[in-house]
Amino acid sequence: MGEILSQEEIDALLRALSSGAAEAERIKEGAKPEVRLKVYDFRRPEKFSKDQIRTFHMIFSTFARLGATNLAGFLRSRLQVDLVSVDQLTYDEFVRSVPSPTFVCVFSIPPLEGRCILQMSLDVVFSMIDRLLGGVGAPPGHLRPLTEIENRIMLEVVERLMSALKEAWANIYQIDPRVENLESNLEFVQVVSGNDMVVLFSFEVEVGERSGVMTVCIPYIVVEPITQKLSASLWFASRKSYDARAQENIRYWIQRVQLPVWVKLGEAHIRLRELLALEVGDVLLLDRRVHEPLEIYVGKRVKMRGLPGRSGRRLAVKVTEYVEEEGQ
Repeated sequence: MGEILSQEEIDALLRALSSGAAEAERIKEGAKPEVRLKVYDFRRPEKFSKDQIRTFHMIFSTFARLGATNLAGFLRSRLQVDLVSVDQLTYDEFVRSVPSPTFVCVFSIPPLEGRCILQMSLDVVFSMIDRLLGGVGAPPGHLRPLTEIENRIMLEVVERLMSALKEAWANIYQIDPRVENLESNLEFVQVVSGNDMVVLFSFEVEVGERSGVMTVCIPYIVVEPITQKLSASLWFASRKSYDARAQENIRYWIQRVQLPVWVKLGEAHIRLRELLALEVGDVLLLDRRVHEPLEIYVGKRVKMRGLPGRSGRRLAVKVTEYVEEEGQ
């Protein structure tokens, strides 16, 4: 609702109109509400809202972290993957931005229909292959398409990335990524028509001293059936329940870990010639009295103290106290 004028302001306005100091048309124009315009490109319509892009960012940040963890142990090398950007563009624009030759993996994410693309620069690819073959991770001087054997080696790398992708999506939707085929030229791969919109995730990958780019391209038509699930609030809500399940699973397996438990009865210091002269039935005097508590070790750490005794016909130790370490 606009501001209400007082009687004095109304009289002053009428006098201004009568004397010509103010024009009625100008006052009328000034009364029009401000119109805000937004630029919209019909050739590149934005299919995803800001909230959905934010959800994508969280999913693929998790994918980057999990992928780096999975591959670091496999490559036996320092590896870092960082999500750089999330963009919406047409498939033709994506194809034109990728150099040739390159490494292209076409994959699907059932139960969603359609195909997606994972692309990686050859600098990073050859560095990974060289490390897996026992080298230091140096790419060749001339970048070329991969051979069948090199593609087979990279398939092991891609499978680990697919596992990380599945786990990253678990909070939103259960997918089962599957590798369809490997290519060296993106122009020969047509997952959607050129004008269709895709969402492009760009990553910076560092393998040892080498760095390069990895991209994941997902067409809009692939994730269209689940766009309602791409909400940051739903992602956080599902993550809480997922974390609860993960904690329960961790607790289940920790409780089944076997650790050695042993008791230190005491110590005795003897000379070497006395040790060599020991016979069955000889008695060693320990530096511990019968009623003094004994240290109970779990692994290599003292966790409890107790008194020696018997349980039926077996030797036993009765726990009398727990030992708390600093920082616990």
